Amino acid sequence: MSLLLAKTLIKPIVATLSVISLMASVSSAETTLIKGAKIHTMSPQGVLETGDVLIEDGVIKSVAAELSVDADKVIDAKGKVVTPGIFALINQIGLVELGSLDQTADMATENEEQGASFRVDQVFNHNSTLIPVNRSNGVTRTLIAPSLGYYIFAGRGAIMSLDGDYNALIAKDVAIFAAFGERAADMSGGSRASTLHQLNQALTEARIYKNNRSAIELGEFRELHYSIDDLRALEAIIDKEIPLVISANRESDLLTLLDFAKAQDIKIAFVGAAEAWRVAKQLAEAGAAVFIDPMDNLPSSFESLGKRYDNATILSKAGVKVMFLGQGFLDSHNAHTVRHSAGNAVAYGMDYDKALAAMMSTPAEYFGGDDTYGKIAEGFKAELVLWSGDPLEVTTLAEQVWIDGKATDMESRSTRLRDRYKALDTDKNTGYRK
Repeated sequence: MSLLLAKTLIKPIVATLSVISLMASVSSAETTLIKGAKIHTMSPQGVLETGDVLIEDGVIKSVAAELSVDADKVIDAKGKVVTPGIFALINQIGLVELGSLDQTADMATENEEQGASFRVDQVFNHNSTLIPVNRSNGVTRTLIAPSLGYYIFAGRGAIMSLDGDYNALIAKDVAIFAAFGERAADMSGGSRASTLHQLNQALTEARIYKNNRSAIELGEFRELHYSIDDLRALEAIIDKEIPLVISANRESDLLTLLDFAKAQDIKIAFVGAAEAWRVAKQLAEAGAAVFIDPMDNLPSSFESLGKRYDNATILSKAGVKVMFLGQGFLDSHNAHTVRHSAGNAVAYGMDYDKALAAMMSTPAEYFGGDDTYGKIAEGFKAELVLWSGDPLEVTTLAEQVWIDGKATDMESRSTRLRDRYKALDTDKNTGYRK
C-alpha cells in the first residue's frame, strides 16, 4: 500500500474517532437536578415558590416551576431555599490568616513606587483556611482589596473564586482603592485639602501620561510626581473602565468627592459612607455606588457621627446602587456574615429582594458580570447555594454550595473542630466532659 493511499484511508478514520470522542464528552457532562425548592432567581423570572433547577456542564440549563428530566443526581430540596452564591466584597480572603501576625498578611505595601498600581491577586493563597470557612457558609466569589497603608491610593482589587483551585482569578484590576477623610489626611500631610490636591494631581498626571506616553517613558518629558506604573493603572480610571472606590464617611466629604468625580469625569463608589443617607439624592443623581455594612451604626470617629441603622434603606429607596459588606470593614474571617447584615437591613425597612441583590446580583452587575453570574437563569454560571431556610435568618445554614456546577466540599476548620469535640463523653446531668 502506498503512503498516499494510507493517508487517504486514515484521514476519515481519524475524523470519525474525533466526532465519537466529542459526542462522548458531550454526553458525559454531569447533570444535577435540584427539585422543589423556593428559588430566588434574581432575574425577571422573580421568585419561584416551588421550582426546579437543572445544572449541566457547569452552567444552569433550565429553571422552571417543574422540570421532568433525567439527571445524574437529583436533590430533594422541598422546604428549602436556593439562591445565587454570595459575592463577598472588599476583604482579604486568601491574603491573610492571622490579622495580628504580619508574617501571614500579604495585602499592603510600604513601597512609595507602588500606590494605585499595587495588586494582590498574584499572591492569593488558595489553601487559606478562610476559603472553606466562608465557602461553606454560602460565599462563592470575593472581591479582594489591598489594605489602606501609607498612601492615599491603596492599589487594585480583583475578583477571585472560592473553589479552592490555584487558578482562582476571575477578573483582575476591577477597581482602584483610595482613602479620604481623617485617615487619609494623616497620610497626605495632615488635611483633607492636601488629600484632594493629591487625588486631582494623580488623575491630571494620568492624562498627561496618556497623551505623552512615549516621551515620558524615554525620559524626554518633565518629571512627574507619580510613577509610570501608577499612571498606567490610573488610565483605567480616567477612561471610566473601572471605578475609583474610595473610603469616606462624612456628609461634606461625600459631596466634595462627588464634585471631584464630576470634574474629573470618572466613575466613583464609596466604602463606609456612614452619612450617605444625608446625601442619598445627590448620590443617586451622580450614579455613585455605595458599599456599606448595615450593622454598623455606632460612630467610631467624628466623621461618622451620623451613622444609623436604616442607611441602606434610605439609599436604596432613593435609587442608589447599594452593595453590602460583611460585619466590619475588610473583614475576611467572617465575610459570610454579610447575609446577617442584609437581614438587619430588611429589619430596618429595606426591600427583601433588594437586600438579597446587594450581596449577590448587584455586585455582579456593577463589576461587569451580570450576564454570567449573580442570577439563576439559563446559561448563567451555576454558582448556587441550597439553604436550610431563609438565608437572611441567623439560624439558617448552607447545606450545599455549587461553584461552576460542582458541589463543593462543605468541610472547614470550624466543622472539624465541632466534630472533634461533640463526640466527647459528657455527663448527662451537667453537660460537661467527664
